Amino acid sequence: MSNQPHAGTPPDPAPPGYPGQPAPQPQYGAPTNYLGGPGYVDSTSGPRGLSLSSMIIGLTSLFIAGWFIVPQIVGIVLGHIGLSRESPQGRPFSITGLVTNYLALLIYVGIYAFFIYLAASLTTYSTGTGDTWS
Repeated sequence: MSNQPHAGTPPDPAPPGYPGQPAPQPQYGAPTNYLGGPGYVDSTSGPRGLSLSSMIIGLTSLFIAGWFIVPQIVGIVLGHIGLSRESPQGRPFSITGLVTNYLALLIYVGIYAFFIYLAASLTTYSTGTGDTWS
């Protein structure tokens, strides 16, 4: 038995290039990231913008600038929208935003109500509606 091809088979084609050079290696593209592999970013993963915004607004209005009242309302709306529309990964951010916004709203509305009550009661006493000293 010899290593010669049979009479009916054509010889192997020579690889392109100069004689004596090794055959070219196949070219591979960039590695693709499969689902769950390193570097893979799923469009539904991670917190979303509405939930994160609600949480940031809630924490800011609770600790820094809650006297404006409007940011709490915006944060509450964003938190509810974030709960209904966004991925489950953003749910804790929405809940944190809702709790802090409702708490800040409750605190600052209570402070405003106290000051309004205090101003109204001081105004009543200072007008002299009762003549107890005459």
